[in-house]
Amino acid sequence: MAAFAARIMPAFQLTRLSLVFGAVADAWFVILYTRGDARYNHVPAYTMPLLVDLVIAAILSIGLFAFAGTLNDLLDQRHDATFSPDRPLPSGRIRAGQAVVIAIGSLLAAITAAIPFGNLALVFAVLAATGILFYDAVGKHLPAIGITIAGLIHVAHMMVPNYDMIFTPPVWLVFTHVMVIAGIVHGLEDKRPRFGRIAVASAVAAWIFWSAVILGLGFARGADAGFEPSGVRVDTVLWPTMAVVVFAVLAWRKIRVVPGPLGAERLRRYGAMWHAVYGAAWFAGLGRWSDAVAMGVVAFLGIAVMTTLRELAFDDPGVVGYRA
Repeated sequence: MAAFAARIMPAFQLTRLSLVFGAVADAWFVILYTRGDARYNHVPAYTMPLLVDLVIAAILSIGLFAFAGTLNDLLDQRHDATFSPDRPLPSGRIRAGQAVVIAIGSLLAAITAAIPFGNLALVFAVLAATGILFYDAVGKHLPAIGITIAGLIHVAHMMVPNYDMIFTPPVWLVFTHVMVIAGIVHGLEDKRPRFGRIAVASAVAAWIFWSAVILGLGFARGADAGFEPSGVRVDTVLWPTMAVVVFAVLAWRKIRVVPGPLGAERLRRYGAMWHAVYGAAWFAGLGRWSDAVAMGVVAFLGIAVMTTLRELAFDDPGVVGYRA
């Protein structure tokens, strides 16, 4: 067992798969939501067997996540050799050629997994992959742009299982969640360049613009299709609002006790766990209690798995979202 762990640990650290749970939970939320609404009977995710839906969505999420983490380390080899020599590539535990194979293989797996969801789903998968490429190559060096791209990658990813989704507030909440955590992590890790006033103003402006696009897309689609535009009522948003408040309190306590890079790592980890909690909260707000319980079980299992991986030292600091 120890020998197997020694061989597999570098791959986990390279791909940062111990934090992929949030992306998988997002895809599974969209699938469960879609399958519970007969108005989406034209979407492949509605008609496929549930187990097939969940498996290919997991492959999609893991593939994109692994591609992002591996690509990041390939592009940062010189930087990591100086500042993070224990990473798999600079330490020599994984060769650059092997990392290239992992990155390409992960991307191909993700794109292949998107095909059963339809042609438009494939477009969104390619958009997510393109966003990852841009983020790792350019965006992470420009704070305001970087955190916005990180959020938009999650948006594109969530649209893959249901490219016709009208109920976009959950997508918007994930987008906002990722942007906020990415910004806080940037500050806790004291990365350069720092967030100045112009960068903060730019990030806020980008959030407002893309929030209008994401929420407006749902209303526009609803009007075109004759659906209820959003399905949002006061009681619908009550549970997600409580989930946001609980996470804010939890995150504040974690980073107050342990600030700096260690606090940033904890914030990333709990932030990834919380995606499933948001899913359960939205289903509770919609009165879909069986789906809420299912997402609650997913959240519990995900927290258990991520905690176990952390204890086994599989976890490694990274960046929120697909670069996490």
